[in-house]
Amino acid sequence: MSFRRAVGFLLMMIAGVLPSSGQTRPFSRHTFSIEGTVRDDYDQHTLENIRVDLKQSTGILVKTTFTGGNGDFEFSGVPKGDYTIEIVLPDYQPFRDTVSVFNSKLQGFSIFLRRSTTVASTSSQGSVSVHLLSAPRKAREEFERGLYLLYSKSDYRGAITQFQHAIKDFPNFYEAYAEEGGAYFNLKEIAAAEESMRKSVELSSGQYPEALFQLAALLNNTNRHLEAETLSRRGVAIDAASWDGHFELARALSALKQPEEAEKSAIQARDLKPDNPQIYLVLANIHIQRRDYAALLKDLDSYIKLVPVGPEADQARKTRGMLQANMQKAQAQPQSNEQPQSNEHEQPKSNEQDPPLLPPLPPPQPQQ
Repeated sequence: MSFRRAVGFLLMMIAGVLPSSGQTRPFSRHTFSIEGTVRDDYDQHTLENIRVDLKQSTGILVKTTFTGGNGDFEFSGVPKGDYTIEIVLPDYQPFRDTVSVFNSKLQGFSIFLRRSTTVASTSSQGSVSVHLLSAPRKAREEFERGLYLLYSKSDYRGAITQFQHAIKDFPNFYEAYAEEGGAYFNLKEIAAAEESMRKSVELSSGQYPEALFQLAALLNNTNRHLEAETLSRRGVAIDAASWDGHFELARALSALKQPEEAEKSAIQARDLKPDNPQIYLVLANIHIQRRDYAALLKDLDSYIKLVPVGPEADQARKTRGMLQANMQKAQAQPQSNEQPQSNEHEQPKSNEQDPPLLPPLPPPQPQQ
């Protein structure tokens, strides 16, 4: 349940911009939309960057999208008819359910994915649960209502009210401060979001990694990469198994023009969360900086595999084709075996003087 999950990421390509996943298309009066939320059935937290497939009753794939920062997803431009929503995610039981679209859009479609027995019994949320259980019952109930309004209803003002009630009843409720920060961020009230997130870090004595990663993401989004790097490192030191921390650290280091170290963090994030398409965009940015175009091709291939349809995939394929063509053209250039005489103190010419095939990525932008 992270503010960081509200962060979108755009990859600037040769011929345009690679849009963020799940971008909707213009609404037609002859078609409708299906909107819903994906949550973990064990502790009710929302799941981001989860692939959701919409299929015909015959099993033919119609559309694919990925959940956003609040676990939300949307299929737009859906004609009337019966469909199947399908989610297959490692460590969770497969989900399949039938939906019918008639003369209006479907809203409030909630999906709760059940973990496998092994994963549920080894949840890493134990230390957080202990603190939550120390809160008065009334505060916990207000906190849960806030989560419901925030993640299921996108009622950010209502969620903030509930979180503030919970904080009043339990002043040390640093989890509520963190979620309040996420709600403010969705309202584009960045100063209030930052204040709440910093309060969460303060109350938890810097030991609540979720708040550290949230704040690091906000700082990355507002081009304060040095502090984002520091907070990400602190969070990773506490929870090295969190892909979020490595992801934010990679973003910060990439923006600080430290591609070698950024690549290490991005690879760790990828290994922990290989089905997150945005990680491959971060890696692409890093490999642009390193002029490692072979690796960049692999990044684009991985992204296309995860996001096979839609304008994002089309742009990625176009960029991949242009990159391959440029690489092949460069390899075909005739090379002379004769080298001009040079003074021993003269600096040799380097191929690195050529401009990169792709421009660097712009700073990440919040998802609209």
